[in-house]
Amino acid sequence: MLDASTRRLAVELLVRLVETYSPTFKEEGAVGVLRGYLEKLGFDRVTVDEVGNLVAEVGSGGETLLLASHIDTIDEPLEARLEDGKLIGRGAVDAKGPLAAMTMAAYLASRHLDLSNLKVVLTALVGEEGPSHGARHIVGRVKADYIVVGEPTGLNGVVVGCRGSCRLLVECTGSGGHTANPQLYRSPCMDLIDIVKSLEGGLKDYTVTPVYLECGSRGKLNVVPKRATAIFNIRIPIGGSSGSLRTALEGLLRAYDCRWSLEECVEPFRTSPNNPAVRAAVRALLKLGLKPRIVYKAGTSDMTLLSSITGNIVEIGPGRPELSHTDFEEISLEEYMTGIEVYYNIVKLLALREVEVG
Repeated sequence: MLDASTRRLAVELLVRLVETYSPTFKEEGAVGVLRGYLEKLGFDRVTVDEVGNLVAEVGSGGETLLLASHIDTIDEPLEARLEDGKLIGRGAVDAKGPLAAMTMAAYLASRHLDLSNLKVVLTALVGEEGPSHGARHIVGRVKADYIVVGEPTGLNGVVVGCRGSCRLLVECTGSGGHTANPQLYRSPCMDLIDIVKSLEGGLKDYTVTPVYLECGSRGKLNVVPKRATAIFNIRIPIGGSSGSLRTALEGLLRAYDCRWSLEECVEPFRTSPNNPAVRAAVRALLKLGLKPRIVYKAGTSDMTLLSSITGNIVEIGPGRPELSHTDFEEISLEEYMTGIEVYYNIVKLLALREVEVG
């Protein structure tokens, strides 16, 4: 199936996507690249929706499989280059590797499988590294019986749940004053430092990461600052909720005269490890001699939002997840090729109804 010409095409597609920088809200160039390939490869109804998602179809069956991955990256360039059988570059792992693998799998399925009983909808989502506006937009607009979310899972990781997250904004204020007598004034900087410690000690079931801290001014080094602000990313454990997080924060932050708010909350999610999409992913790996691992993901993804379309959902994809968002982001080309085969096998199993639905 993956002959020399197909492998060359697969590498070319991946390289073109990764070398086309596409941070959140600036995905148009990469969307254009992928659209060009999809049209050349004969995908049906290739469109870009109102928010920038690229949607294409193959097959015409009564059931629908949604293959969904994201085309945006974090806003931190990393030059794309091939080196020792690996592609280095921003998005190689998260998540243009899985997206390109899904694209090639859907293309091969259209050539080698009878898709009269299954329509495959490929979606390159925008905004996953931001407010997930791409996924939010298609919910309610796309119907699917099965969903496979393309994210790096080390390939044999079969994700059936992920943590939730919230963004916590904190703003502390004070009267200001002279640094010669700091004891006379309430320092918002010190309040913020105490809050960081309080959150780390008081939210033991959560992961708290300060992502932005600001206090004072380099031009006013003899002045006790009047204002301090901070932003935290807080990951919510499976079984928790943004409501339980809010309750915990109300208790922890009551002692501080600071304003705070929670924004862009995504609830934790888990699905049944026995749903048809998960079983298809497990069998697809076994067919290739790989050992599947049922995983609850430490991070978050569009999986949570897309699960409102159907609970028959799974997340899987090539790439080492620990390399996401790092200066060492790279993907093995052999793992990428294997990812294509895994996705193809999933399509085949669902198209031929070789996975019992129930």
